[in-house]
Amino acid sequence: MRDNPRRVSFWRCFFLIPLGAFLMRMVSLPIRPLWYDEAFALLYSSLTPERMIYGTVTPVEAAGAADVHPLLYYFLLHGWMKMVGQSPFAARFLSVILGMITVALLWRLAKWCFGARTGLVVGLLMAVNPFHVAYSQEARMYALLGLTGVTSACCLLRALEENRRRWWAGYACAAALMLYAHNLGAFILLGFHVLALSCHCWWRRLPTLVLADVGALVLFGPWLVGVLPGQLGFVDRGYWLSRPGPEALVRAVMWPILTFYEPPVQWVLALGFFVSLAMLALLLKRIWSIETRARWFLLLGYVPMLALFGFSQWKPIYLERALLPAALLYLVAVGWLLVRGGLPYPLRMILAVLLASGTIGSLWSHYTYARFPRPPFREAVTYLEQRVEPGDAVVHTNKLTYFPMHVYAPGLSGEFLADVPGSPQDTLAQPTQRALGIHATATISQAVGAADRVWLIVFSREIEEAQALGVDHHALNWLEKRFAIEDQKRFNDLRAVLYCRERP
Repeated sequence: MRDNPRRVSFWRCFFLIPLGAFLMRMVSLPIRPLWYDEAFALLYSSLTPERMIYGTVTPVEAAGAADVHPLLYYFLLHGWMKMVGQSPFAARFLSVILGMITVALLWRLAKWCFGARTGLVVGLLMAVNPFHVAYSQEARMYALLGLTGVTSACCLLRALEENRRRWWAGYACAAALMLYAHNLGAFILLGFHVLALSCHCWWRRLPTLVLADVGALVLFGPWLVGVLPGQLGFVDRGYWLSRPGPEALVRAVMWPILTFYEPPVQWVLALGFFVSLAMLALLLKRIWSIETRARWFLLLGYVPMLALFGFSQWKPIYLERALLPAALLYLVAVGWLLVRGGLPYPLRMILAVLLASGTIGSLWSHYTYARFPRPPFREAVTYLEQRVEPGDAVVHTNKLTYFPMHVYAPGLSGEFLADVPGSPQDTLAQPTQRALGIHATATISQAVGAADRVWLIVFSREIEEAQALGVDHHALNWLEKRFAIEDQKRFNDLRAVLYCRERP
């Protein structure tokens, strides 16, 4: 008796999609340059839990906490690195695992809502989604945020539909974990509640939802009461995020295409906007005319984004990568449109081809990108290790270059200049520096000391921004008055410049 071809094809996809998702997340994983945030995560997670708590919750001037991120990811990475080691590859592999679990959960959620075919398509969309691939390759908390966000949505939707205690309990636990993963998870929870209020058939479940929310708040209570107000104070004193403009709304339309990790190539940006806007318009048209669960995922996608955008007009906290759970849930609506949206077959094929083209272009840009803030630091470290002599001063103009190079070569001498106190870039508080045992140097003269040779590590972008403002770069200006350039080497847009002291 022969197997049903459709059944054989289904099982092939069942195994090939997870395999493809894994391979997408492993491409260039060991060789991708670290950047500051990842380097900080590796160094911070190597501390004891007590030191991490001290470096996060200790009050600082004009704020009630030293850092703005909860500690769940750092604790998780701390335990992970104890088992597998502290290399960048080992640390990033934790995010790969979290990302793979998220792919499986979203696939299952789509299957529960719309059937096996839609589940397969959503699994495929998720497997290759550039936004999720990028943050499944990064040693930061965003893969964890995506997992806890999708888990929360899965449990809540099942609870609202089936009213079973296990789903309510799962929602309360997952929602608390999402908040411990990232404070901006609160806007994802806001989207959940707008959805619950928008469906009359769920109103009878609202008292139970309130009880589940209380449970989540009890679990999150220690952080909510003891630490979060201080973290809000840290943001309130001035932070590096700026007020989002209309371009943020345009970029949010392109969740199925962009990585939100590096500047997109122009043709990817143009194609991505066209196909993403077309899918959104068709999705709005279809769900307006028929009753479908796809409305759930449209709301879960865009309510958090619009709420965060609106709130950021008052207090700028708009962070695209914190909307990763919303972007993933929106993919379920896109999958429904392509499979069950009633589109003519030729139109579906055109959309699929355009979507695939934009995805390939976006992923290629992501895999090959090696400029600010992720230039080839490892090459720069090798270059310096071969040329730095005893007595040389190695000075980084900021922490963005020092931390990655310190991870690659802890034994290489170096200092980094402190951020301007109270400026938006002043994000590495003194308690955090004390916890790490790494301290900024206040001035270029202190960093150089009596050295006759100085290696300056600086981004070309930093110099260009100073020139655009019509001001002299403080470190370069001081050095050029006292030293002469002996040699320099570029690593894409990272410069290593050797200055030698001029003798009278």
